[in-house]
Amino acid sequence: MSDTFKRIRRRFWLILNIAVVFWMLLGLVCLQVPPHKFWPSAFLAFSLPGALVLNILFLLYWLLRRQWFVILPIAALVLSWNQYARFFPINFKEDPVPAGANTLQVLSYNVHVFNAYGKLDDSSIETSKEMIEWVATHPADVYCLQEFYSKRNSSVFNTISKIGTRYNKRRFFSVSRVDREKADFGIIIFSKYPIIDKGMISFSQESSANRAIWADLNVKGDTVRVYAVHLQSMSIKAEDIENTYSSIGNQDSFEKEGRNLARRLRKGFIARGYQIEKLLQHIRESPYDVIVSGDFNDIPFSYTYNEMAKELSNAFVVAGNGVGSTYNGPLPFLRIDNQFYSKGLRAYEFRTHHEMGYSDHFPISAKYVLGQDTTADR
Repeated sequence: MSDTFKRIRRRFWLILNIAVVFWMLLGLVCLQVPPHKFWPSAFLAFSLPGALVLNILFLLYWLLRRQWFVILPIAALVLSWNQYARFFPINFKEDPVPAGANTLQVLSYNVHVFNAYGKLDDSSIETSKEMIEWVATHPADVYCLQEFYSKRNSSVFNTISKIGTRYNKRRFFSVSRVDREKADFGIIIFSKYPIIDKGMISFSQESSANRAIWADLNVKGDTVRVYAVHLQSMSIKAEDIENTYSSIGNQDSFEKEGRNLARRLRKGFIARGYQIEKLLQHIRESPYDVIVSGDFNDIPFSYTYNEMAKELSNAFVVAGNGVGSTYNGPLPFLRIDNQFYSKGLRAYEFRTHHEMGYSDHFPISAKYVLGQDTTADR
């Protein structure tokens, strides 16, 4: 009887393991499918981290049981190794920077309008001042800032002056709208190096904060094109997630909140599918090496990220460690801010600045060696 029970249990776990491998393979296929052509694929790709984690658990289970079925999760691990590297890169060894090499440090940060519309009390104003000063004094050579906000006659929010003019930085500011108080919103590139050309990529005919801008920089004789990107938001607020959690136990309410979240996610998946294809078309036409930095609003297991990774290397994967979450909100472990770069460059240091937690995003920075004809893992 005991042997029969063991066989049934083993068969049960084997069937579950096969289901997880099938889930993983289906998720890998869905990464290749444009959401605007078949939106359910985006949800399957979004669930891929669950399959990756379960596969590791099955690997440990079969190892402890000393069963030959361990071959199954090992094979799945080999097939999906690049996805694990995206999920949790480990880079303990730093490649040395050649003496006299031309280097560039890039900071990317969704500043969330520096909390200008927060509570108008002393603590809120002090938080905004700290954010602005932190950005202004960061040692990066280039800043790519999304949801940027500047108000000319404000002693606190005159950020063009406080970040750019005060430190002799060049700038290219693409304004998406102006509010009633004549404050400018948009996306901006600050650079300590000369800007020799610049432009904007619009993702829609309407005025929108979702856009990309680019600037060609003369970095001590090398020309590099830097993109600052802000793709379509997931459109999910903290209260939406809290409402979904709180509705558990009430079937009607839970289904309503769940459908609401699914609609918002679907809208974002489809929009970013169009946007990334337009962005990549522009990147392919660049005559220079590129660094593409910003708020992509999508995780590494998405069509958006996968399309970028096919053609460019990711600075976090090459030079970062761990999960590297950049979303400062109720959903943990989300890395939705990225820096990608072309093969003529090399990333040798990456940081996620969790010490600056005043926005709903954490800043990220990376250092690059210019003029390196290298091909790094993506």
